[in-house]
Amino acid sequence: MTVEPLVLPRRLAIQILHAAQLAAPDSSRGWVQPGALRYHEGEPAPGAVVYARCYSKPTSAAEPLPEELSGDGLHLVISLNTKGVLEMRGWRLLAEGLREQPLAVTD
Repeated sequence: MTVEPLVLPRRLAIQILHAAQLAAPDSSRGWVQPGALRYHEGEPAPGAVVYARCYSKPTSAAEPLPEELSGDGLHLVISLNTKGVLEMRGWRLLAEGLREQPLAVTD
């Protein structure tokens, strides 16, 4: 089964990656608000509508363990353990386990 890529605006992708870089060597945590597709640091307030949860892994690949994911929906995981370009991958936790969500960035 082929999964269509999720298209993220370049500005949003840069905000998320920048937050991960600023938090290094610690991990960053944040979330994306739907509609405006705006990145917020920290955890969402109770009852907030969340488009995606974001977090970074400073010393490992952008591959989460199921227990690292909170809530359903899209999870964007950023790896700082790369040379040159940072890596951001999308994941969804389904009943059958983790499934990668392909990502694309557009202007």
